[in-house]
Amino acid sequence: MRWLSTDSLKVDHLLFFTSFLILIITFLGIVSNISIIFMVIFLALIFLAFLVHFRGMKLNKWIINLLSIIFVILPFVNFSLEDIVIPSVEALALISAVRFLSQKTPREYFQIYLLALLLFSASTLFSFSWTFLLRFFLVFALSLFSVFLITYLKDTSQQYVDKFFLKSVFKYMLLIIAFCIPMSVIFFLFLPRTPYPLFSFGFTGSKTGFSSLVNLGDVSSIQEDRSVVMRVYIESIPQEALYWRIISFDNFNGKNWTRKEKISFPEYLTISGKRKTYSVLLEPSYENYLPLLDFPSKIYLQNVTLEYPAVYKTATPISQPLKYMADSYIEYEYYESAVSENYLQLPPNISDKTKKLVAEVTSKAKDDEEIINSIMEFLKNYEYSLKELPRGNNPIEDFIFNTKRGNCEYFASTMALMLRIKGIPARVVGGFKGGSYNPLGGYYVIRASDAHLWVEAWLNGFWKRYDPSSGRIVRYKESFVFNFLDYFWNKFIIAYDFKTQLHLISNLKSPPIPFKRKILFYVLLCFIGIISTITFVIYQKNRTPLKKFLKLMEKAGYKRQQNKGLMEFVSEISDENLKNLAMNFIEIYMKIYFKDKDFDKIHIEKLNFLLRELNAHIKSRRSKNKGDN
Repeated sequence: MRWLSTDSLKVDHLLFFTSFLILIITFLGIVSNISIIFMVIFLALIFLAFLVHFRGMKLNKWIINLLSIIFVILPFVNFSLEDIVIPSVEALALISAVRFLSQKTPREYFQIYLLALLLFSASTLFSFSWTFLLRFFLVFALSLFSVFLITYLKDTSQQYVDKFFLKSVFKYMLLIIAFCIPMSVIFFLFLPRTPYPLFSFGFTGSKTGFSSLVNLGDVSSIQEDRSVVMRVYIESIPQEALYWRIISFDNFNGKNWTRKEKISFPEYLTISGKRKTYSVLLEPSYENYLPLLDFPSKIYLQNVTLEYPAVYKTATPISQPLKYMADSYIEYEYYESAVSENYLQLPPNISDKTKKLVAEVTSKAKDDEEIINSIMEFLKNYEYSLKELPRGNNPIEDFIFNTKRGNCEYFASTMALMLRIKGIPARVVGGFKGGSYNPLGGYYVIRASDAHLWVEAWLNGFWKRYDPSSGRIVRYKESFVFNFLDYFWNKFIIAYDFKTQLHLISNLKSPPIPFKRKILFYVLLCFIGIISTITFVIYQKNRTPLKKFLKLMEKAGYKRQQNKGLMEFVSEISDENLKNLAMNFIEIYMKIYFKDKDFDKIHIEKLNFLLRELNAHIKSRRSKNKGDN
């Protein structure tokens, strides 16, 4: 674009491009959550807006209005009341793009900024990561720049700006941002907040947790998702102990796993091992079950039900970030002297072919432990994959005899089924495996792609964990830089809740205040005072002559409307002498103000001289009018 490389830039083009950046940055916050169809429509409308603007085309208002009506209705064609937020956001994005097609006036630009602000706010319903802060500062800076441009256009009616004007604009932008940052910190720290979410309606979101029913093949869709599920603040522990338990299953019908075993806490159930205490910051899973380090013994959270040993359930689906603490045992021994017959249940469609294979695989085994090892060794011959998974009426037999490839669901289900055929009680456990440790923050990042199923077998009175697909799953390395930013954002922003706020306020009130805290408080107060003083002085320095001028014009009976530039306002004065004096003042004022020049003593004296001439002319005109009356 040539206009970006010239010494003099067209205001209209600058406004258009700045508004485009604002809209695109806000759109990036919701792009991963909307339909690909509406994403393509949005980008197509933006491309069309570029053609309309730079080719000087104009679309009729009825076309704009018709497109607006269509794109408001279209996202709601197939919607449900349970998930009304996404269609609303899609409609808002399309309306923003449609407004970008219309003829650009200051009013149209402000409408676009308002829609972008709403779209930006809507993005927080989907994600509130540290990238939000980056997008916020970019949108804030670009909005300030646009407001300066619109003000310049209104006040001067000039169609071009030069590098001196842009330098002046950037200087004031930095000044405003420098003032806003400490004020934002103060508001964040001390503005009263509620421990309950403001909005919790009409959004189901993507499920990243486990429910009480798992169909074979369901977990693969979760494993392809790289979304963060939770962050667990705990010291580094051995990789083989990183199993995050959610739910256990005992009933298998050949296609899906459920649990029929009811809650029971017999006296003969004991657990021992290395105890670990940790805290969890859980993202919305839209399920009821809580992930905990295997094997959990206690959770510090209200309104939680212990549905079965090591299985904790909330009263309502988790639709907001949730923070809790818990105790777990690693390298544990879980003893239960007797177990239910449910752990020996077999699906009705199991074939003799499968039973015969199990007999062959375990033919050389002398005891239950060797049977387990034989099955584990047999499954090493199968390929781990998330693609082209077995389906149909008997997916396990299809996995064993035909495809010989599958993910953890098929490995765990096959092993549990084989163990039950051999009379060994077994169950499947759902949760997550592994995680990336951030040594700087002291926490693990667990993603949806870490979703996993494994097997527990009851052997000689002890439940033991067996993972037939262990070591086959590809783990991605986390970026150190992103982990660093992620740590500070979640530790000091996301985790800053109502309880932390009360603790901070109570510490500030409790005397004596430490000396270092006093210094920090006074430095912050002085910084705010200095920035406020500088801003006030510059504002008064640059605006006082204009304010005096406008007051004099009001005395003469000419009041400037907000939507009129200075040149336009002066050109409408009927008194030619007054008009000439006023025009002389405005021309000198704008040369100083919009050319990045300081109002030195000579400029102030010159402007004040012109103001005195204006005042004298107005007084003489008033005296003349009184004499005529």
